[in-house]
Amino acid sequence: MYLKKSSWLISLACTLFSVVRLLILQKFSFSALSDSLFLFTLLFLIVGGFLWVFASGFFDLFQASFKKRSQKSKTEYLKLSEVGRSSFRFWLEPAGILLVLSLLSLLIAIRK
Repeated sequence: MYLKKSSWLISLACTLFSVVRLLILQKFSFSALSDSLFLFTLLFLIVGGFLWVFASGFFDLFQASFKKRSQKSKTEYLKLSEVGRSSFRFWLEPAGILLVLSLLSLLIAIRK
């Protein structure tokens, strides 16, 4: 399993944004960089986590029971497990990269 090129680009963009923002605010330290990267990590981790749970099929039974209860429309519905099946990796890979960068930055801040 390899990481996609887009994951690296997104992680690089988030890291550069964090560094530039901290330099503009004149508050650059490795501890502040770690905090900033971790906030980006949380964004990607929360969205990716929800899509991963959807892709696991956990909510399909609930969705089917609601569909059965309201049988007014005969339209075909898209299962929730099919919604996040292809996109949760897009969100979790940058989260992993950013988490590693955040932890490395924190280790550098602790060493000083």
